[in-house]
Order: sequence, then C-alpha cells, then structure tokens
Amino acid sequence: MPTMPSVSRVTKKPKTIEQTAPQPFRITVEQYHQMEELGFFVGKPRCELIRGIIMEKLVMNPPHKNSLRQLIDLLRPLIANEYVFDSQAPITLADSEPEPDVSITIGPANRYATRIATAEEVVLVIEGADSTLAIDSGVKLQLYAEAGIPQYWVVNLQARIVTVYSRPRGGRAPTYRTHHDYAAGSEVPVIIGKKTLGTIPVSEILP
Repeated sequence: MPTMPSVSRVTKKPKTIEQTAPQPFRITVEQYHQMEELGFFVGKPRCELIRGIIMEKLVMNPPHKNSLRQLIDLLRPLIANEYVFDSQAPITLADSEPEPDVSITIGPANRYATRIATAEEVVLVIEGADSTLAIDSGVKLQLYAEAGIPQYWVVNLQARIVTVYSRPRGGRAPTYRTHHDYAAGSEVPVIIGKKTLGTIPVSEILP
C-alpha cells in the first residue's frame, strides 16, 4: 500500500484576553444635582461628589466633632461681614462637589439663596482630618488647588498639627506651592484677601 503523506498539526495558541480592572462610572455635577432633585439621596448616608464619583461622608467621631466646634467658635468672630461662613456646605467645582468642614466665601449671603458657591467665590476651606487624612491631603488638596482656592487648612488630628496651604497651582499635577505646619503652642494666622484678621491658637482646636 502507498504510504500516506504525514500531516502535521499546527496547534494555534489561544488568544489572550487582556484583563483590565473595572472602571468606576463617573457622573457630572449636573447629573449629581438631578439625582438630588429626584430625591435619590433621601434616607441615605451623607455623601459628596469627588472626581465624578459619589463618596459617602464618614460620620465624625467625638474628637473630630469637638475640634470642629471649637474651630467654628474661634473663627466665626474674626470673619468680616462681607464674607459668608459655612460648615459642611457644598462647593461646586469642575467635576466635584465637596462639602468641607468649613468654607468662607464672598458675600453677601443672599447671593447663594438659589445656588451653590463656586470656586471663584471661595477664599478659604478647612478640613478636619483623622480617618480621612489620606483623602484630605490627597485628592481634596488637588481639587482645591486646581480650582484656585487661595487657602486650604488641614486640621490634622493624628499628628496634632494644622497645615496651611497657599499659592495654588493648577496644571497636570495641581498642588499648593507653599505650606506651613502649626503645632500646639503656636497660632494660625487667619488671612483673607491678604489681610490678617486674627489668629487661632492651635491647642484650642485639637483634642
């Protein structure tokens, strides 16, 4: 019998499927407002929009709450009448709507009767940071610098210091050009519009 020609089999390698991590679904500030108007957040934990992602706000522990209370009592009397003092009020940024522990905006108050303050109207924001220190010193610092907010304070309850950031810089890596740490025993100057309105003793706002 004639010999059958041998047939070589070519085994094809299976195509590899690139595995990529699932990406979060990001929404716009306008969509976030629409969700609020539709009552989406009614009965749900407090939240804020950070870089298009809805993030739950952590409940303040007693030291954080007491520190904020002391800060408000000391800071409010220093703020001139032409500015508006708020606590945990939203600020509308390009892709975010954070709710800082304290914000001071250009007055009068009735200019915000039907809308939320924008970055151009904010002169100072303050965040109390314990369990949220990584966020407050990371993405929120970038957000506030990118938006051009002149001053940002982080009341660091872990390290027991107050860090004051100033001279915001935008671009690809937004940050603040200068920062200064104030420890217990020192006083933080309250500067708005290049005018020093007074000082806050650090020891009185730390637990």
